[in-house]
Amino acid sequence: MDEIRYAVCAFSHIPVRKTVSDASEMVTELLFGDLCVVIDRYKNWLKIENHLDGYTGWIDSKQVLALEEEAFLAHASDTTRFFTTGFQGEVERLSDQAVFRIGMGCRLPFYNPGNREFRLGGVQYRCRTEAEDTRVLARSGATGLLERAGSLLNTPYLWGGKSCFALDCSGFTQLLYRMYGFELPRDASQQAALGTDVPMLEEARAGDLLFFDNPDGNIVHVGIYMGNGRIIHSSGFVRMDSVDHEGIWASGRYSHHLRLLKDVGLH
Repeated sequence: MDEIRYAVCAFSHIPVRKTVSDASEMVTELLFGDLCVVIDRYKNWLKIENHLDGYTGWIDSKQVLALEEEAFLAHASDTTRFFTTGFQGEVERLSDQAVFRIGMGCRLPFYNPGNREFRLGGVQYRCRTEAEDTRVLARSGATGLLERAGSLLNTPYLWGGKSCFALDCSGFTQLLYRMYGFELPRDASQQAALGTDVPMLEEARAGDLLFFDNPDGNIVHVGIYMGNGRIIHSSGFVRMDSVDHEGIWASGRYSHHLRLLKDVGLH
């Protein structure tokens, strides 16, 4: 295997695993366009650090496109912020007309809205799905974000998942807020450290993040407040439930205990 120091994800989403085995626990995913730094290797496996959120784990080297340091730095400093906005679409690799299906929330580096072309390293692609600039998306604020969150209703829960096809609670919030200009950390406990505290639910606004803890006091769940005592979150599947100062009320019981409320600046 050639020496790889930097890479970019060139598929819709790929698993990042805890150990060097296809049967190992998936701890997170890389989405199309995500950059990573290689920090270790074993046979065909690469231990990587996601450039977006610092999360580490093992990936199959066949599932990423290697980058030279110069290309990696160019990608890392790219100021364009275009993301796919359709639930599912396609991109075409221009060199051989190969088509790749990708989902919502994938970043398109160096995107040119005029001809819909972008590139990964030196490989040129054309976008064949809906794409939008973060600055345009951000103008709709909490209203736009919640509408997009609603489009993911009934998407199944997947531990470590962060694509629009299956995701966990913090993958759900990270995916959506990134599209609207807020790069959240990967885990709920890390996301809880951001933003400004909201003292009580009555003062929360739509688009604020609500965090929930377990009996040991550890933050283990996050969801998006919709206003009027409603929350949208991934628990079994993406769903809307009632929430009050105690927590989430679902199926005749409190399923999660409310611990923190945070305004992350969406308003």
